[in-house]
Amino acid sequence: MNEHTNDQLAIEDLPSIEEIDWVEMDRNLIVRDMLRNCIVGILNLVIIAVVGILFLISNTALLKLLGVVGLCIGCGFIILLISWPRLEFPHRGYALREMDIAQKHGFVTRYLATAPFSRVQHVAVSQGVLDRMFGLATLQIYTAGVVSSIKGFHVDNAHAIREHILERVAEINLMSVEEFEGQAEQMYPANE
Repeated sequence: MNEHTNDQLAIEDLPSIEEIDWVEMDRNLIVRDMLRNCIVGILNLVIIAVVGILFLISNTALLKLLGVVGLCIGCGFIILLISWPRLEFPHRGYALREMDIAQKHGFVTRYLATAPFSRVQHVAVSQGVLDRMFGLATLQIYTAGVVSSIKGFHVDNAHAIREHILERVAEINLMSVEEFEGQAEQMYPANE
Protein backbone atom coordinates (compact mmCIF):
# COMPACT_ATOMS: atom_id res chain seq x y z
CA MET A 1 0.00 0.00 0.00
CA ASN A 2 1.11 3.54 -0.64
CA GLU A 3 2.33 5.38 2.42
CA HIS A 4 0.78 8.82 2.69
CA THR A 5 3.11 11.77 3.27
CA ASN A 6 2.30 15.37 3.97
CA ASP A 7 5.60 17.26 4.09
CA GLN A 8 5.60 20.94 4.93
CA LEU A 9 6.64 23.33 2.15
CA ALA A 10 8.62 26.54 2.60
CA ILE A 11 7.12 29.62 0.98
CA GLU A 12 10.53 30.49 -0.52
CA ASP A 13 10.53 27.18 -2.44
CA LEU A 14 7.23 27.87 -4.22
CA PRO A 15 7.29 29.25 -7.78
CA SER A 16 6.97 33.01 -8.01
CA ILE A 17 4.26 34.76 -10.03
CA GLU A 18 7.01 36.81 -11.68
CA GLU A 19 8.34 33.59 -13.25
CA ILE A 20 5.26 33.30 -15.47
CA ASP A 21 5.77 34.56 -19.02
CA TRP A 22 2.45 36.32 -19.57
CA VAL A 23 1.16 36.59 -23.13
CA GLU A 24 -0.46 39.92 -23.99
CA MET A 25 -4.03 39.94 -25.23
CA ASP A 26 -4.86 41.18 -28.75
CA ARG A 27 -4.48 45.00 -28.87
CA ASN A 28 -7.87 45.30 -30.60
CA LEU A 29 -9.31 44.66 -27.14
CA ILE A 30 -8.41 48.26 -26.20
CA VAL A 31 -10.30 49.69 -29.18
CA ARG A 32 -13.29 47.39 -28.65
CA ASP A 33 -13.57 48.28 -24.97
CA MET A 34 -13.09 52.00 -25.65
CA LEU A 35 -15.86 51.88 -28.27
CA ARG A 36 -18.16 49.98 -25.88
CA ASN A 37 -17.43 52.44 -23.07
CA CYS A 38 -17.91 55.37 -25.46
CA ILE A 39 -21.39 54.12 -26.35
CA VAL A 40 -22.25 53.72 -22.65
CA GLY A 41 -20.65 57.11 -21.94
CA ILE A 42 -22.70 58.89 -24.59
CA LEU A 43 -25.91 57.45 -23.17
CA ASN A 44 -24.88 58.60 -19.69
CA LEU A 45 -23.84 62.00 -21.03
CA VAL A 46 -27.28 62.56 -22.55
CA ILE A 47 -28.95 61.79 -19.22
CA ILE A 48 -26.47 63.93 -17.28
CA ALA A 49 -26.83 66.81 -19.77
CA VAL A 50 -30.63 66.79 -19.61
CA VAL A 51 -30.65 66.77 -15.80
CA GLY A 52 -27.83 69.34 -15.66
CA ILE A 53 -29.60 71.70 -18.07
CA LEU A 54 -32.84 71.38 -16.11
CA PHE A 55 -30.94 72.38 -12.97
CA LEU A 56 -29.15 75.23 -14.79
CA ILE A 57 -32.36 76.83 -16.07
CA SER A 58 -33.96 76.77 -12.64
CA ASN A 59 -34.28 79.98 -10.63
CA THR A 60 -32.53 78.59 -7.55
CA ALA A 61 -28.79 79.26 -7.17
CA LEU A 62 -28.27 75.96 -5.34
CA LEU A 63 -29.84 73.98 -8.19
CA LYS A 64 -27.69 75.87 -10.72
CA LEU A 65 -24.60 75.02 -8.69
CA LEU A 66 -25.67 71.36 -8.49
CA GLY A 67 -26.20 71.39 -12.28
CA VAL A 68 -22.66 72.68 -12.92
CA VAL A 69 -21.11 70.24 -10.43
CA GLY A 70 -23.14 67.37 -11.91
CA LEU A 71 -22.02 68.20 -15.46
CA CYS A 72 -18.36 68.39 -14.37
CA ILE A 73 -18.53 65.09 -12.49
CA GLY A 74 -20.37 63.46 -15.41
CA CYS A 75 -17.77 64.63 -17.93
CA GLY A 76 -14.94 63.42 -15.68
CA PHE A 77 -16.65 60.05 -15.32
CA ILE A 78 -17.03 59.69 -19.08
CA ILE A 79 -13.36 60.59 -19.68
CA LEU A 80 -12.33 57.94 -17.11
CA LEU A 81 -14.75 55.41 -18.63
CA ILE A 82 -13.33 55.88 -22.12
CA SER A 83 -9.67 55.85 -21.02
CA TRP A 84 -10.07 52.87 -18.64
CA PRO A 85 -9.34 50.12 -21.23
CA ARG A 86 -5.96 51.69 -22.03
CA LEU A 87 -5.10 51.84 -18.31
CA GLU A 88 -6.15 48.23 -17.70
CA PHE A 89 -4.64 46.61 -20.82
CA PRO A 90 -1.05 46.25 -19.52
CA HIS A 91 -2.44 44.25 -16.59
CA ARG A 92 -4.23 41.69 -18.81
CA GLY A 93 -2.63 38.49 -19.96
CA TYR A 94 -2.69 34.71 -20.04
CA ALA A 95 -0.21 31.87 -19.77
CA LEU A 96 -0.85 28.54 -21.45
CA ARG A 97 1.20 25.96 -19.59
CA GLU A 98 1.59 22.19 -19.69
CA MET A 99 -1.01 21.41 -17.01
CA ASP A 100 -3.14 24.57 -16.83
CA ILE A 101 -4.04 27.97 -18.21
CA ALA A 102 -3.63 31.07 -16.06
CA GLN A 103 -5.08 34.53 -16.56
CA LYS A 104 -4.62 37.92 -14.97
CA HIS A 105 -6.48 41.20 -15.27
CA GLY A 106 -7.44 44.25 -13.28
CA PHE A 107 -6.09 47.74 -12.82
CA VAL A 108 -7.38 48.65 -9.35
CA THR A 109 -8.27 45.17 -8.10
CA ARG A 110 -5.88 42.56 -9.47
CA TYR A 111 -7.31 39.16 -10.45
CA LEU A 112 -5.24 36.01 -11.02
CA ALA A 113 -6.80 32.62 -11.74
CA THR A 114 -5.58 29.25 -12.91
CA ALA A 115 -7.70 26.51 -14.47
CA PRO A 116 -5.98 23.11 -14.21
CA PHE A 117 -6.73 20.92 -17.21
CA SER A 118 -7.54 18.01 -14.88
CA ARG A 119 -10.63 19.96 -13.68
CA VAL A 120 -11.85 21.23 -17.07
CA GLN A 121 -15.24 19.90 -18.15
CA HIS A 122 -15.93 22.03 -21.21
CA VAL A 123 -14.32 24.83 -23.23
CA ALA A 124 -16.22 27.29 -25.43
CA VAL A 125 -15.41 30.26 -27.65
CA SER A 126 -17.89 33.13 -27.81
CA GLN A 127 -18.10 36.39 -29.75
CA GLY A 128 -20.35 39.39 -29.25
CA VAL A 129 -21.19 41.95 -31.92
CA LEU A 130 -18.23 44.20 -31.10
CA ASP A 131 -15.95 41.14 -30.84
CA ARG A 132 -16.86 40.12 -34.39
CA MET A 133 -16.18 43.66 -35.63
CA PHE A 134 -12.61 43.50 -34.27
CA GLY A 135 -11.89 39.78 -34.83
CA LEU A 136 -11.85 39.02 -31.10
CA ALA A 137 -13.23 36.17 -29.03
CA THR A 138 -13.70 35.14 -25.41
CA LEU A 139 -12.48 31.75 -24.23
CA GLN A 140 -14.80 30.25 -21.61
CA ILE A 141 -13.38 27.44 -19.50
CA TYR A 142 -15.89 25.44 -17.46
CA THR A 143 -14.63 23.63 -14.38
CA ALA A 144 -16.63 22.16 -11.52
CA GLY A 145 -19.06 24.95 -10.62
CA VAL A 146 -16.96 27.79 -12.12
CA VAL A 147 -16.70 29.45 -15.52
CA SER A 148 -13.49 31.35 -16.27
CA SER A 149 -13.78 33.82 -19.13
CA ILE A 150 -10.64 35.14 -20.79
CA LYS A 151 -11.45 38.07 -23.08
CA GLY A 152 -9.35 39.50 -25.86
CA PHE A 153 -8.05 36.61 -27.94
CA HIS A 154 -7.77 36.89 -31.69
CA VAL A 155 -10.55 34.54 -32.86
CA ASP A 156 -8.14 32.06 -34.51
CA ASN A 157 -5.98 31.89 -31.37
CA ALA A 158 -9.05 31.29 -29.20
CA HIS A 159 -10.09 28.29 -31.31
CA ALA A 160 -6.52 26.90 -31.36
CA ILE A 161 -6.20 27.23 -27.57
CA ARG A 162 -9.62 25.62 -27.12
CA GLU A 163 -8.53 22.62 -29.19
CA HIS A 164 -5.23 22.38 -27.29
CA ILE A 165 -7.01 22.41 -23.92
CA LEU A 166 -9.49 19.74 -25.04
CA GLU A 167 -6.62 17.53 -26.28
CA ARG A 168 -4.75 17.95 -22.96
CA VAL A 169 -7.94 17.16 -21.00
CA ALA A 170 -8.39 13.96 -23.02
CA GLU A 171 -4.74 12.96 -22.44
CA ILE A 172 -5.00 13.61 -18.69
CA ASN A 173 -8.27 11.67 -18.47
CA LEU A 174 -6.74 8.73 -20.35
CA MET A 175 -3.69 8.72 -18.03
CA SER A 176 -6.01 8.76 -15.01
CA VAL A 177 -8.00 5.79 -16.31
CA GLU A 178 -4.82 3.81 -17.05
CA GLU A 179 -3.44 4.63 -13.58
CA PHE A 180 -6.72 3.56 -11.96
CA GLU A 181 -6.74 0.30 -13.90
CA GLY A 182 -3.12 -0.36 -12.84
CA GLN A 183 -3.97 0.23 -9.20
CA ALA A 184 -7.06 -1.98 -9.47
CA GLU A 185 -4.95 -4.84 -10.92
CA GLN A 186 -2.47 -4.52 -8.04
CA MET A 187 -5.23 -4.51 -5.42
CA TYR A 188 -7.37 -7.24 -7.03
CA PRO A 189 -5.16 -9.58 -9.09
CA ALA A 190 -7.02 -11.79 -11.53
CA ASN A 191 -7.55 -15.35 -10.32
CA GLU A 192 -5.65 -17.84 -12.42
